[in-house]
Amino acid sequence: MINLQNKLVKYSIIFLFLVGLFNILNFLYHIIMARMLSIEDFGLLKRVFAFLYIGAIFMEAIQIVVVKYASTPREDKGKLKNIFLRVTKGLIKPTLVVMIIFLFLSIFISPILKIPYALLLTTSLFIICSMFIPISRGILQGQQRFWALGFSMISEAGFKIIFAFLLVYFGFGVFGAIWGVIISIILSLLLSLIYLKNILKSKSSFIELKDIRAYSKPVFMVTLVLILFLNIDILLAGYFFDQMTAGIYAIASTISLIIFIGIQPINKVLFPLTVHASTRESPPTHNFKRAIILILLLCTLALITISLFTEEIIYLISKKVVTEAVLPTIILAIGTTFLSLSSAILYYKLSQGKKSHYQYILIFLIIEIILLCTFSQTLVTYAFAFLVSNILLFIGSLMVLRK
Repeated sequence: MINLQNKLVKYSIIFLFLVGLFNILNFLYHIIMARMLSIEDFGLLKRVFAFLYIGAIFMEAIQIVVVKYASTPREDKGKLKNIFLRVTKGLIKPTLVVMIIFLFLSIFISPILKIPYALLLTTSLFIICSMFIPISRGILQGQQRFWALGFSMISEAGFKIIFAFLLVYFGFGVFGAIWGVIISIILSLLLSLIYLKNILKSKSSFIELKDIRAYSKPVFMVTLVLILFLNIDILLAGYFFDQMTAGIYAIASTISLIIFIGIQPINKVLFPLTVHASTRESPPTHNFKRAIILILLLCTLALITISLFTEEIIYLISKKVVTEAVLPTIILAIGTTFLSLSSAILYYKLSQGKKSHYQYILIFLIIEIILLCTFSQTLVTYAFAFLVSNILLFIGSLMVLRK
């Protein structure tokens, strides 16, 4: 029996509600773009989004690190301000380096993946913004201020829909869809700073950020693998398939993504609770077991719904009848379920401060790329390659947890 008074369950329900609204708005953005753009342009948008998630790698990694160190001095505003200032200052140079490297590599990536260089140039602006918003959100999450964190995310999704719709409506196409994302994250960053005004007005007091560099490496590695696992198939689809087929795969992938996004509130609640666990609380392993049960329940419900109403969901998203996407959608949804479980396992281990053996999960990323390249004959075989890759990653995550 799941105890509703347990912090994990209580905060998960609150944050699940808020992030549920965020995900609904995000999903609405994709539905609107799928309906306003052609299948080819929507496929292009999804490939560009795969690059946007490069910024998300840094965003998620930075937020996890900030949560780890902001969870302890929850009531000391001076120390929280010190964390904010030092992390912000430390990210300026890395951000510029990442942007320069990205722009250089984009020269070669653009023709291979059939993405206009101007679109990738625009994408670099998102990467810059995404390096700083996780600092404020990480402090909110570390303080367990899930209402403020949720509203920050909801505002981002709302602004994204409004600006993307207007820009695409007035003829800016895929560029308008991307600019909507960039504008929304800038406005959301400003809002999150407002939530931290009491902290930012306080006097900074030094806090020892012990082993922050050593801890950042496994966090970045885990985040890199999970996000690439979720997006590398979309990028490679643009290379292996024609524009129409890649667009069909993008629709199937969008539906399966619902599962991974849907369980993230549980991960975001579990992390600070595990970090902040005390002897008076339930042992961290109890929260972890409850999290796995909640994830399995949500994933099972999602799989049943997607399997029973696949064609209807595809039509709801794209306003097009795409029978070729039905079977790949179901296969990708199963694969994403295993990826969701892997993310919970790996983030739980990170929340315990353990920093070893994460390098082995890189092997599974290489395996995924090899399988996708080998079985790219049809959308179905390609989707099966994604499924097998995620099953192997799940097994590998269990092995890493036991180390």
